[in-house]
Amino acid sequence: MTVDILPINGTDVRLVPGTWPLPDAMRAAVPQTWARMKAAKPHTWDGRILGFTQPVIGADGILRAEAREDAYSAFLTWREAGFPEIGIHHVFGTALILSSDGALIMGVMGGDTVNSGRVYPPGGSLEPRDVTADGSVDAERCVTLELWEETGLRAEDAEKGPLLTIFEGPKLSISRVFRFPQDAESLVADIRANLEKQEERELADVVACRDVADAAAAGAVASYAAGLLDAISSGRVTL
Repeated sequence: MTVDILPINGTDVRLVPGTWPLPDAMRAAVPQTWARMKAAKPHTWDGRILGFTQPVIGADGILRAEAREDAYSAFLTWREAGFPEIGIHHVFGTALILSSDGALIMGVMGGDTVNSGRVYPPGGSLEPRDVTADGSVDAERCVTLELWEETGLRAEDAEKGPLLTIFEGPKLSISRVFRFPQDAESLVADIRANLEKQEERELADVVACRDVADAAAAGAVASYAAGLLDAISSGRVTL
């Protein structure tokens, strides 16, 4: 599937009433899918997440969409069905951690997660906690929280780089680049030390990547992450 990487200047997204428009048969299959997933991965979380309808980037560089809330188990059922078109984009915020010597730090997902062994930037689905009092969705709040929760790194300790959208079919990553002053070896060591302190860690490890091969050596690379690394290593995208 094609991966499209586009810079944006910000987002203008508001939460609207209603769940995701899953077909009736798929909606009916959610409890069974969830029971199977839970049995395989007992620590799997079935919270609420957000999806975007018809995200569009305007001439002003602003990504606009409406957001709807649904259960993570509904997302997993949709994913298991192969992501058929339902008029929703699954949206997640990711932190693109860039070292001073030009490596992108990727996470390797832990064995208790539904994405066990997958390699991609630290991040997570947008959630109701990312909705502000006026109903707008703060995607960058998601990114900075996930950065801290998964790696122990603080956004304020880095220079902010570009804000990117990474589209892959019905999946959309809203990604902020964080340029840290440490080199790759130091960043990896700092994150690993933080991981050892976490009681419920999502990441099994992290890896410094300059191309897809570096990431693939650590596990199965998510296709959008592979597309990003390929674009960086080929010079089509500059962080």
